[in-house]
Amino acid sequence: MSDASARQKLLIVERKLVHNRGHHHTQIAALRRYFPDHETIIVAGEAYDGFLGAAAAKLTNRSIKLAKLRSRLLYGNAFEQIAAVFGVLKAKHSLKLPSSAFGRQLTDICRSLSVGANDLIVIPTADLDTLESAIELSTVLADETPRICLRFLNSELGDRNEKIRSRRLSAILAKLPAKVFLFSETEELAAYFEASFGMSVEGGFYLPCSMPVALPPRPKMNDSGSFRVGIFGEPRPEKGSARIADIVAAVAELAESGSVGIIDFAIQGSMADFSEGGVYGDLQRFNGSGRNITVSPQGNRISPQEFEQLFQSTDAILLPYEAATYGLQGSGVVQDAVAACRPIIYSQGMSMKAFLSFGNALPATNNQDFAKAILRIAADPSRFQPGTERAAGYFQDVLFNNPILRVLDAPMHDR
Repeated sequence: MSDASARQKLLIVERKLVHNRGHHHTQIAALRRYFPDHETIIVAGEAYDGFLGAAAAKLTNRSIKLAKLRSRLLYGNAFEQIAAVFGVLKAKHSLKLPSSAFGRQLTDICRSLSVGANDLIVIPTADLDTLESAIELSTVLADETPRICLRFLNSELGDRNEKIRSRRLSAILAKLPAKVFLFSETEELAAYFEASFGMSVEGGFYLPCSMPVALPPRPKMNDSGSFRVGIFGEPRPEKGSARIADIVAAVAELAESGSVGIIDFAIQGSMADFSEGGVYGDLQRFNGSGRNITVSPQGNRISPQEFEQLFQSTDAILLPYEAATYGLQGSGVVQDAVAACRPIIYSQGMSMKAFLSFGNALPATNNQDFAKAILRIAADPSRFQPGTERAAGYFQDVLFNNPILRVLDAPMHDR
């Protein structure tokens, strides 16, 4: 359409979009590429600093807090209900709480920006709050409701209380509007929702993260002659960060009896993480030890361009993640590793199995297994190149056939 005012609108609602860190900002660019003819409008988190340009609105933390109190009043046990009443009084709000966290606010945004039935709302990091908000929005806007796409990333859906989560979800599914489409990143998570709740969720809604798919693979940057293992992201318990020092120690022990060259571990973290008492503090002993193991601390507040350069300097990616958490939810680092054609050493039982099954990855369970896998790849990295290229080709197909692209053609009949 030549008339700019007649362009369809894409309203992206991302409460976790705050600073230029993590993968939330990359989702905005990816969605813009999927819908180049749409006018993009952003609704961000309360502390959003404007690094992607002005947001149409910001979702308040108070509204999220009130939604949690409402869920405890409606679905909690007696103790949780009493605690919620005190919470409401402390928040200086009446016991008549809003029907959802930000359904009314989204309604006002849609009306003020003339976002209507021909337009699209995408919430790339969706949870129970967004589900309830989508229902309220649909109730108020009725026939003028845009198509609403919600993408789930994990099974908790923003509520760690399993009983309350289940009750909230049952109430939501009983009145889910036809214009609300449910997606997940991983096929494993979609299967879980179907088996556990009879909830129709389509898997495979991946958005590129920090690394563009590189076919043919780009040459390694900053080649120092060492074999570099990358460990990326903020150190967290579910990412197995506390295991890294023991894995490096196991590599050092095994390497002493072999003919492997220098193995360098490039690890993201803060200065405190690498200091004595920090999660990576025990790694200090490997620097200047004269062994063929080195550790290269990397900042955890680097720009996207610096992150890409750092990623390109690696030969393999280490993911000792907890399968209890990552057995259903996906990992942006897996996507980046596949896109960059890097071999992966990962915890047995992780999701995204389709990305890890091309001869591009080795599973492991204990620290010794991880060490052996690292040395196996370091001994002959070229053996894994065909597998990494097959995985990158698969990722290209996944992105090209993203299920969100079919939403605009979906019929709007009742479910």
